[in-house]
Amino acid sequence: MKNKKIITLLALGLALTACGNSNQEQPANTENTEVTASTSTEESEGVVSPSTEDVSTEENAESPVVYASFYPIYNLTKQIAGDKFEVKSFTNLKTESHGFEPSAKEIADLSEAGLIFINGAGMEEWAEDVEENVETDFVNTSENIEYIKAEGAHVHDHEEGEEDHEHGEFDPHTWLDPENGKEQAKVIADKLSEIDPANNDYFQANYQKIADELDAIVNEYSEKFSSVENKKFIVPHEAFGYLARRFDLEQIPLNNLTSTGETDAKVLKEVTDLAKEEKLKVVFYEKGGSDEEAKTLADEIGASAEPISTIEFASDEELENEVTYQELIKENLEAIYNSLA
Repeated sequence: MKNKKIITLLALGLALTACGNSNQEQPANTENTEVTASTSTEESEGVVSPSTEDVSTEENAESPVVYASFYPIYNLTKQIAGDKFEVKSFTNLKTESHGFEPSAKEIADLSEAGLIFINGAGMEEWAEDVEENVETDFVNTSENIEYIKAEGAHVHDHEEGEEDHEHGEFDPHTWLDPENGKEQAKVIADKLSEIDPANNDYFQANYQKIADELDAIVNEYSEKFSSVENKKFIVPHEAFGYLARRFDLEQIPLNNLTSTGETDAKVLKEVTDLAKEEKLKVVFYEKGGSDEEAKTLADEIGASAEPISTIEFASDEELENEVTYQELIKENLEAIYNSLA
């Protein structure tokens, strides 16, 4: 059924692409329109220098486009690509990506690009069907990472009507471990160097900056977490397995890998009892989401409710201020450390 839907969307997308091609002579964006208008005015006044045509052509030239599947991959790609590529996100940067299904236009846009970086590990549930129907290079940035099997994770039962998204064999949240993020950034840098070898040094230098920052973060928090006795922290859903594995911690999830529903009453009772026994001081809720359930549980155990980010999406403020993946990783680790110290 899903394949049929993807194929139908693809057909519509190709139709959209064909319609778009009929207007190729139109300016691609507002900036290009402004450059053309400025040039025309100068020509009418007879003030055109010999180099005007070259400048206009250069300014109107569009950067090659690469796609990234969702926010953390987009942010890393954008940092590495710099001004050499235009980087677009295939999903909405301000909403979580579980359960996303591409529209006809999104498929059509992707089919016009030569490359998309994905997280892999089953995060992009749509990827396999779309990849079969477009001539776009899908690059799995987590291909060299040791995945955590979903079967080994603690998965809760759900009441009828409670929303959950299907996930695959593995925990897809690889990027929440900064070492994994560094590995994924390297895949991005190497691929961009492969398709644009003239800028290899530029891409590798941008990658190295990310790697150095992430190495410093790992070193700092490895030392901090080694000094705490309590290793357990309560999270809204089971997204922090890779982070916990890296720093020898234990996540206590209120929901499973991709659930957005309310916590099952039995699970809530189990977590409440455990939190009281372990004297846990913080209940984390998803940054940008509701804190109601976390506050209820926190009140019950004498704790506080605090935000934590899965980094699957960003706020308007984070996008406006160009907050980096590295900064969000450190923000998470500091919040967890403060809850344990």
